[in-house]
Amino acid sequence: MISVEYVSRLLSKVSSSFLDRALKKLASSRKTIQVLRKIESRRLNKINKLSKVLVIPDINIGDAVITQSFIETLKNAFPKIEINYIYQSKAKPLIEANPHIDYHFPYFSNIGFPSKKDIKILKKIIEKYHFDLIFNLCPYFPSRIFKNSDSTIVFPIRLIAEIIRAYSANNQTAHFAFQLKKFSREVIDDIPFNNNLIPSSQKKSFVPHIFANKEACIKAKRLMEKIGISPQSKKIMLNPDSSSKYTFIPLKFQIQLLKGILSYDKFDQLLMNCGFTFKNVEEKILSATSAEERKKIVIIPKDIGIDVYAALIDNSDLFITGDTGPLHIAAARKYIVNSDSRFKNSTAIVGIFGATSAKIYGYDSFSPEYFPAAQDGPSKIFESNPPCKNLTCIDKIFKNCPEVRCFDGLEFEQVVDYVQNYLSHIS
Repeated sequence: MISVEYVSRLLSKVSSSFLDRALKKLASSRKTIQVLRKIESRRLNKINKLSKVLVIPDINIGDAVITQSFIETLKNAFPKIEINYIYQSKAKPLIEANPHIDYHFPYFSNIGFPSKKDIKILKKIIEKYHFDLIFNLCPYFPSRIFKNSDSTIVFPIRLIAEIIRAYSANNQTAHFAFQLKKFSREVIDDIPFNNNLIPSSQKKSFVPHIFANKEACIKAKRLMEKIGISPQSKKIMLNPDSSSKYTFIPLKFQIQLLKGILSYDKFDQLLMNCGFTFKNVEEKILSATSAEERKKIVIIPKDIGIDVYAALIDNSDLFITGDTGPLHIAAARKYIVNSDSRFKNSTAIVGIFGATSAKIYGYDSFSPEYFPAAQDGPSKIFESNPPCKNLTCIDKIFKNCPEVRCFDGLEFEQVVDYVQNYLSHIS
């Protein structure tokens, strides 16, 4: 079978506007979806034993978090199966306490695209453990990894087609988390031995989860005391970083946004994390602010754990970010295992989108076509629509635009107005 990664490399040389039209046309065809479903069903119906399953998400942090909902559905349908999960190592503190996963392989180290090391590790695990069923939800692993495996393999081609189909249609939810949960139910229906033990409440649940240990909250509390963050204060948290230049909110926009927010007095503190991909971005933003404005700003240390970072987000009233891993961490419902302690799960979320589609990756509580965050606070997206933007912009790996115009036309005043209005209405 030709991998999606191989096809993507070929298609990256084709005109993006032509490819955009071709993909939408193919995915909008019911016949295409039916054929893909038939191939998938035939493969699943041949399973004669189901005891060990491997789930492979895309290798980014956000995908590792979201795909946990797929695992939960699978475990509820087949409580006795052993579920193995290989995922991004940086996401380990957010996943290792998940009660639905039996064996963890937090081994992926690259971001965006599998490295040679990632491919080698996955190949070794498949050869060593002999899984009955493998869900490969990452389109970029070459098919040769699975060539000599005796496992039944489910590839993400139909899932991708369903997402594109919903994205191209009106009044349909194309969000990856929603489509992944729907995909999991359809796959389970095709597997023999399905005892249909999933309660009705689980069938309708599309909520991504994060599972953390109590220690993360304790460390977050100590950190807040150390750097002067009051647990009772009204807080905004800003993530200025991103994993790609096509999703990175332009520096000028961020400075204008920050100044607009700081001009409002209905909050106490603004937390800002450091840049990892765009190094020192926080310093560049700070240098454009006055001494008076900086009194409200607290920089979060770079060396904190990702679970502590998630706890800090949970302690914030409002979280602002571009389309990157922290967006999905903020949006996920958070649980503390083996403890009576609870996360607040009331953070409002603002997502600012450039190249990627908010309909597929964003969270918005105000439109039926969008997927809301799993928080008790509202979620809102602000998305640019430059003339060059199309479906192929989702695949940032193969993009090489001479000029980044992804955020053209987006006005920072719109975001400032929304933030000020929200802050004025919360106690």
